[in-house]
Amino acid sequence: MKLRTALALTISIPLAAAYVGDMTHYTPGVGSCGYTSGPDDAIVALSVPMMANPANPNSNPKCGTKISIYNPSTGQTTWATVVDTCVGCEEYDIDLTLSLFNQIAPDGNGRVHGIEWGGDAVGG
Repeated sequence: MKLRTALALTISIPLAAAYVGDMTHYTPGVGSCGYTSGPDDAIVALSVPMMANPANPNSNPKCGTKISIYNPSTGQTTWATVVDTCVGCEEYDIDLTLSLFNQIAPDGNGRVHGIEWGGDAVGG
């Protein structure tokens, strides 16, 4: 566990920039990182270009990275762990569990535009 924490801190640098994209939600299971996640977990899937999957996606350096997610419409901020790849997402879009989506966008209709996210705290 300590190794995973240290690794996550080390690899947050590539995601340190703030990105802006759409936020959607999905039902998780076993993600491209090899982690099994449930509907109440604070997890996120990044787009194929952002993940830049290596030959073995389980060894992707972005797996396990924590990102900050900010909704400027509501002022809500949360953190999530990268565990999956969103095949249907545009480059800067993110896909969350429904429970996490509802925390940051309680009035969202399934897609929220203009979400800020990155490896460092963003927004607000």
